[in-house]
Amino acid sequence: MTDIISETELEIKLNEFRDILINYDYSEIENVIFFDINSLNYYIENNEGNPFEKQYDAIEKILNSIYLYLPCSLSDDTINVISEILNVKYGDEAIVKQNVLFNIKLEFIDMVKNISTEEEWKKLVQLCKKIRNTKEKLERNEKEYEYLGR
Repeated sequence: MTDIISETELEIKLNEFRDILINYDYSEIENVIFFDINSLNYYIENNEGNPFEKQYDAIEKILNSIYLYLPCSLSDDTINVISEILNVKYGDEAIVKQNVLFNIKLEFIDMVKNISTEEEWKKLVQLCKKIRNTKEKLERNEKEYEYLGR
């Protein structure tokens, strides 16, 4: 059984996620120019508490609390991961689950980044709420079923 967050809390977290993803404040490094990806990676690896790390941590924290309510489609990569589940030895299931969740989170990040209107954002929030409500109903039905002694 999982703890289902409220619709209001879900909406707040989704809006916070979007704001952190799209409008993160990088002003503390406004004078820094990265010449290539290697210089960016070097900066990230050697400067603890840098804004990129802070943004990643904030995004990860929110995603970990809402991933149950995120829409996703099964991409080829996800299908391959799920296919591998059938061939996994006992004990490796946690790794497979982490990979699937990682793909869901990445897909959601891409979805949010590609939203161009407020109307599209509202539709995505409504979809997440619908997923949440469905999970709540399923859990409620499961509890009733257990209560009946079945």
